[in-house]
Amino acid sequence: MRKGIESYAKGTYQFRWWIVGAWVLFVGVCAFFAMQISDLLTGGGWADQKSDSNQAYELMIDHIDGREASSLTLVLTHDEHEVGSDEYTEMLQSVSELLAAEETIDSVNTWNDVSAELQDQFLGDDGRTSIGFIGMNIDEGFAQKVLPDIQDRVVEFVEPNGYEAFILGAPAFWGETTKLSQEGLELAHLYALPIILLVLLLVFRSVVSSTMPLLLAGFSIISSLGVLYFVAEQIELSVFILDAALMLGIGVGIDFALIFVKRFKDELENADNHVIGALTNTFQHAGHAILFSSVTIIGSMAAILLTDIAAVRSIALGVMTVVFFLMVTTLTLLPALLSILGHKINAWRIPFFKKKPNEVEKGVWYRFSHKIMRRPVLYLVGTVFFFLIIAFPALEIEVSTPDARMLPEHTQIRQGIDYLQDEFGVGYASPINVVIQSEEEPLTTKENLRHLEELVKQLKSIENVDEVSSILSYFPNMDRDMIHLALSEQRGDFPGDVSLMLNRSLSEEAEVAVIDVITNDYSSSETNRQIVKEIRDIIGESSLSLQMYVGGETAEGMDTSASLNQALIQVLLFTLVLIFIILTITFKSILLPLKAIIMNILSLGATYGILVAVFQWGWGSSILGFGDFGFLQSFIPILLLGLLFSLSTDYEVFLLSRIQEEYENGHSNEESVARGFSKQLR
Repeated sequence: MRKGIESYAKGTYQFRWWIVGAWVLFVGVCAFFAMQISDLLTGGGWADQKSDSNQAYELMIDHIDGREASSLTLVLTHDEHEVGSDEYTEMLQSVSELLAAEETIDSVNTWNDVSAELQDQFLGDDGRTSIGFIGMNIDEGFAQKVLPDIQDRVVEFVEPNGYEAFILGAPAFWGETTKLSQEGLELAHLYALPIILLVLLLVFRSVVSSTMPLLLAGFSIISSLGVLYFVAEQIELSVFILDAALMLGIGVGIDFALIFVKRFKDELENADNHVIGALTNTFQHAGHAILFSSVTIIGSMAAILLTDIAAVRSIALGVMTVVFFLMVTTLTLLPALLSILGHKINAWRIPFFKKKPNEVEKGVWYRFSHKIMRRPVLYLVGTVFFFLIIAFPALEIEVSTPDARMLPEHTQIRQGIDYLQDEFGVGYASPINVVIQSEEEPLTTKENLRHLEELVKQLKSIENVDEVSSILSYFPNMDRDMIHLALSEQRGDFPGDVSLMLNRSLSEEAEVAVIDVITNDYSSSETNRQIVKEIRDIIGESSLSLQMYVGGETAEGMDTSASLNQALIQVLLFTLVLIFIILTITFKSILLPLKAIIMNILSLGATYGILVAVFQWGWGSSILGFGDFGFLQSFIPILLLGLLFSLSTDYEVFLLSRIQEEYENGHSNEESVARGFSKQLR
């Protein structure tokens, strides 16, 4: 093994310029594709494709006009001009023409386009607000990316005349959420980079060595995004993959480079070692730890691929890809650069930070570790008890998907939804959809109309339901026979605006119908979740041959949460088994992997506990500026499971590898722990 590593180190040293040149060429090509990957990424992929709500969604977009995947609601309001006035009518027409001119928009139908009999359905309570419907010709995921810009153009157009315009709907909401998330992360990175540079300068004590981690992270991130470009051409990848690659690329890249470069510098201080010898010893110890750490992170994140949520899978894929390239660059590019630099790795040394030669026994970490080992049981019990207390809130963890309340009040989407809720009702922005399908005879038969009538009555009887809208709503004063006749034989004779509204509830062949259940609460509220459960109970107890599904934001959020919760146990078991196997191979021990697993579970539980206390219970939410929603976002627990287990095991491997090395050098168990602890953390 030693000879193989020595040969590899010599080969790296001999071909160092070729290796660096190859990487520069490869990264240059990847950069070309990495700059284009955002055009292929979508904001979608959060639905469970096998769920009841997704069945409802698919039926609606396939069969119901005006219910496309990217259908939206337009809200236009003015403080003085009433809907129907010349000024308002002219502005509404101008906005419609502006939107219709967008390449991604197929249709715009507003108050101006319907007859007097239907205009009340488009009119708000204040008389100065109206709604319209927008149909787009791209899928929901890509609609999320273009809608913020379309919204900005509409606002710029109407604001000079005192109007406010909002484009609302799930794609618009998630588009705004994605935009704010990315802006926040960009700002966080802007603030974090100076801090990272300062920390690296303090650790490495020279400018040249401090640039190595950032160079490594940059090469790995660009390479990852370049490769993922080709993956995104084949499968749907979430836009959040960019954030995952950037965060993990910087974080893990610094870890890997820190371990490798620090070890190389330590080996160079040994008078008997020149560059090849320093490289060999660095590969022998730091390279070994980095290899197994990479495998652990990739394996832990691979477990998340077991989920049915495409966006979560794509985030995991992004993490796996960037860590793979970090591993490869750390074991090829970084040693090649170190071979070129040699002792110049310490160039441009920072004054006042010279390291003392015999620092280990005098170090703070050395003394601290011995202090702990003098009373191991006391510190062990105290630490475990402390973690259990912090983890206690995790027992009450609740997950769901967010609604408009998550957005800051100054955003266009939040203000538009507030207008919509004030003028049309809280639940109008996110109705619960009951989708009915008949595989045998049209839903317009007398018998099926009777079933629909009975179902509507049951839905109206549910507590906190304000309104139930169906095809029957368009014939309020007609009996079942007349409705059957109108829908079966006279449907083609309806005026265009009546057909427009009717087609939003009934398919052309009358085999699919949609019932909108409008509640008096927000989509992610416990009230709405309970209503969805009651509707599903009603459907489950029905003996009808009709196929019925429940969709909408609330149902989709519940199904996504249920899918992720179900996968959580599988991911946890897969991760635990994988970590146990990798650590057993790494350290040739049974107890060390078990200890690592217990520590990981404690740290994960403590993390969940803090998140529940802050975001679910609202502790400190007013101080920290967080909203109090009573739940965590559904994808947080499973992503944290993969990230925390992989990263904490990563640090475990680094630390225990150094301790094991000291033990193999002949030190006692306690001395090995103290020396390894001190050398790794100094």
